[in-house]
Amino acid sequence: MVVILKSCLNGATTMPYSLEEDIRVTCKIGFRGLEIWIGKLNEYLREKSLDELRALLSTYEVEVPALCAIGGFVFSSKEEFKARLLEMERLLKIAEEIKSNYIIVCAEGLGGLDLEKAKERYASRIGEVLDLCSSYRIQIALEWFHEIPVCLKIVDAIGDERLGLVVDVFHVYRGDGNIGNVELIPGDLIKHVHIDDCIDKPRDKLTDKDRVYPGLGVIPLVEFLRILDSKDYNGYLSVELFNQEYWKLNPEEIALRALRTLREVVERSGLKLE
Repeated sequence: MVVILKSCLNGATTMPYSLEEDIRVTCKIGFRGLEIWIGKLNEYLREKSLDELRALLSTYEVEVPALCAIGGFVFSSKEEFKARLLEMERLLKIAEEIKSNYIIVCAEGLGGLDLEKAKERYASRIGEVLDLCSSYRIQIALEWFHEIPVCLKIVDAIGDERLGLVVDVFHVYRGDGNIGNVELIPGDLIKHVHIDDCIDKPRDKLTDKDRVYPGLGVIPLVEFLRILDSKDYNGYLSVELFNQEYWKLNPEEIALRALRTLREVVERSGLKLE
């Protein structure tokens, strides 16, 4: 059976533009899905209703695989944590209404703790977040920013099958320097993928602004995609860039280049994209 991957535009890639513009461009350029940037979502809902958003997505036939992103759960104070839980519940209700699947939760490294203490903290705090989600059909996808082996120890400590991972190939490259470490991740843990590339510079000097369109940098994306294929991943490939030079372009041009380069990389991998 041929596995067909799904194209997705992340709202960070078109950061200067509104959620309404993102939805329109996603449809016009031909992406299957839009990963909604939560900051843009909040801005939209200050002026318009959730019903209007749902209608807009329906009109343009745009799927929303995930909302991106929320953090501040793991090492925040008790008061801050309670506030973050309230915000998460608000997002869960929105995600349910617009038929999204995941909310991306940012991991927070080890917070200056040793691994064992950090594992306890993650198990406690993320466990509470997962309990909150149990009343909804939305799942949490944790985005890790460092080495995969450490990530898997954290996930094992949380020990909850309701938790998934979003794998961002930029973070894998910057954190591990070894794309092959994606092999270590059980296939059923991978719920969503951020795909991007980056310029050639020392990994410890890389920042988000160094991301470039897929295939235009030094990350071995063909190897990455073939590993995903070996794990039967058939979800979304969400192009997530924070390139300020790209942001100077109009949103259609940004999205057009993103989809074209994504298709080229997927085709070089011997895979299919819709």
